[in-house]
Order: sequence, then C-alpha cells, then structure tokens
Amino acid sequence: MLKLRHILLASALCISAPALADQRFEATLAGHAILPAFTMTLPPADAPRDALVSGKFAGPGNLRVDAPGSIMGDTGAMHGNRQTGIAFPFIGQPVQGFSGIKPVANESGHYWVLTDNGFGNRRNSPDALLMFHKIRPDWTTGQVALLQTTFLRDPLRRIPFRIAYEGTEQRYLTGADFDLESIQPLPDGSFMIGDEFGPFLIHM
Repeated sequence: MLKLRHILLASALCISAPALADQRFEATLAGHAILPAFTMTLPPADAPRDALVSGKFAGPGNLRVDAPGSIMGDTGAMHGNRQTGIAFPFIGQPVQGFSGIKPVANESGHYWVLTDNGFGNRRNSPDALLMFHKIRPDWTTGQVALLQTTFLRDPLRRIPFRIAYEGTEQRYLTGADFDLESIQPLPDGSFMIGDEFGPFLIHM
C-alpha cells in the first residue's frame, strides 16, 4: 500500500561556530566491506518486460539505445571522463548507488539501504525500478550480502499523477516518477521514504 504526502519545506538559518584549523581528531578504521558497483538484480516476474533492460536512455541526449553493454560508462566531465569499465544498458536493475541507510530493528549487523532514482534524473531513468534492500556487511571478510530486495509499486493507484508504467496492472515505480533520498522504518513494519522531486513523503 502506498500513501503520498506532499511536504512543504521551510528555510532555516543555520548559525555555527567557525571550524578551528588546528583541531585534530585521531581515528582508526575498524573495518570496511564493499558491495561491487556492478551488482545487479532482476525485476519481479510481473514487472513490465521493458524493465529487464535498464539504462536505455542514460546515453548521450537521452536517446534510446536497446543493445545491452553498448555504451561504456565514464566518470563524467568533472572527473576527467575516465572510463569505468562498466557498460550500459544493463540486463537487470543496478542495486547501487545508495541514498539512504538505516539499521534493521532487532537484527544486529543488518541494514536497510535505499537505491537512488536510477541514472541521475527523470529523463534517463524511466526504466530504473525504485527499490530498497536488506544487506549484511561482514567487516571481517569485506563482503556485503544482499539479502532482500523490495520493489515499490502502486497497484491501488494512490499516486495522483501519471507514472512511467501507468498502463500496467502492478504499476511499478521508476526513477522518472520519484527520486528517493531517505528511508525510515516504522514500528509497524512499514516505511516512510523521502522523495526529492515533489518533495513527497511516501508511506509504503
């Protein structure tokens, strides 16, 4: 079930003391774990077939490219346009990058992580499914286990505007519909998710 609530944002003036250049705080890295950038998941069986290949509009000019792996990714102009070694469109849906993280209640070492809206904006993300995951990092081995993926959908037609997969029964949500930026699990097992486009609060 999905409920959509519009948020009105108010500006606030933040006053802080200037940082002192001579302040130093020692820290030691206790451990780290890595989920590879090329970590993919398949869409649900009842999702539109279009979602099986994602990133079709993420190339130059957002023009449709259907052939998987035909466009080499790069770091962008701000970072020297270095090739990443990962080519798109992708077969499946990319799990990264994450825009929100929260511990899982009563499951030590487990976290909810929220996949961002896909490929960066509305124009290039109409085939990027919105989702969040349960993960378990292992600080000893450096591995991250992807335990569960939840895809967002609106079969009860709560969303009052047209979505990318409007003409489908399950109405899976995409990065052209919302830009997910924060996640908050609630005591009843549901979630509040913050969106940047509206901005909206989405109750799942």
